[in-house]
Amino acid sequence: MLRICRLVLFFCFLHPVADAQFRVVGYLNTWDHFPGNVSCIPLEKITHLNIAFVQPDAKGGLRVIEGLSEVVKKAHESRVKVLISMGGADLEGTGKNWRKFTDAAHVGMFTDKIVSYVLQNDLDGVDVDLEGNVIGSRYGNFVRTLSEKLKPAGKLVSAAVATWFEEQIPATCFAYLDFVNIMSFDLTGPGDPGHPGQHSPYSMAVGDISFWKKKGLSREKMGLGIPFYGYGFGANSTVDEMAYRDIVARYPGAERKDKVGHTIYYNGMSSITEKARLAVRETSGLMIWQLTGDTTGDKSLLRVVDSVVRKAG
Repeated sequence: MLRICRLVLFFCFLHPVADAQFRVVGYLNTWDHFPGNVSCIPLEKITHLNIAFVQPDAKGGLRVIEGLSEVVKKAHESRVKVLISMGGADLEGTGKNWRKFTDAAHVGMFTDKIVSYVLQNDLDGVDVDLEGNVIGSRYGNFVRTLSEKLKPAGKLVSAAVATWFEEQIPATCFAYLDFVNIMSFDLTGPGDPGHPGQHSPYSMAVGDISFWKKKGLSREKMGLGIPFYGYGFGANSTVDEMAYRDIVARYPGAERKDKVGHTIYYNGMSSITEKARLAVRETSGLMIWQLTGDTTGDKSLLRVVDSVVRKAG
C-alpha cells in the first residue's frame, strides 16, 4: 500500500491535478434582455461565465444587478463558475471613480467592497477588464490588493488584456491572476474608416499569443479571445457592429465566410475552428465576446469551439 501511495504521489507530481480543464470563458452582457438572455446559452459548453459589467459609483460601491442571483444559480447548476467583470471598453463616465478608488488612499476600502459584493452574490470571483490607461500605473497594485483579499476566500481573479495597452499591465501582476484572457480583436473598426478589413485575423491571434508569452504570461494562465461579432465598413454598409447571429440570418452561407455584404468583416466557422485549434495548442483557454452574439444549431460558433475542445480533450 505504501508503495502504491508513493507511485500515486510521484504521478501527481509529474501531472498536477489542479484545475487542468481547458477553459471556455464567455461574457454575458447585462444590457440585452438580462437575465433572460442566459436561457439562450448552452452552459454545458463553457466553464466560466463573466457578467459584464459593473463600475464603482461615487462612493466606491457596486450596483446591484437585477436578476444576477437567477443567473448565478442557473450557471452553478451547470457547474459553471461565475465572475463579475469590472470595467469594459467605455469608461468615460466612470473614469474619475476608477482613478479615485484605485489610488493608495482608497484601494483598501474599495477592494473590501468588491469582496463583500462577491460574497453577498455567491460569485466565484472577479474579472478585471480595465481597458486603456484608465488607472495607469495603479493597475498592478489594484490587482495585487484585490487578489490578496479574494484568494483567502477561495475566489478567482482574472483579467482581460490587449496588446495595445500592455504598458499599464506589469508582468509582476500575473502571479496574482488565476488566468488572463487576451482580447485578440478590434484591430480595426468603424472608428477607423481609413483601414477597412478584418478586425480579428488569425495572424493577430498568433502575434498576440507570442507577445504575451514573451512578456512572461505562462501558457497555463493564458486564454485567447475570439469575437462573436463583426464590423461594417464603407459608404454602402448599413451597420457599424453586427452580431454573428444577425450576419448569418441576413446573409445565407455567411457562416462559411469571413466577409459579406458592403462590407462586414467577422469570424466565420472556419476561422473560429482554426483559432480554437491554435488555443488548444498554445494556451489553456478561450474567451468569447460575447455569448449572445452566437446563433443556434449547426451554424453556432460555440458549438464549433466545443467540438474542437472535446476532440483535443
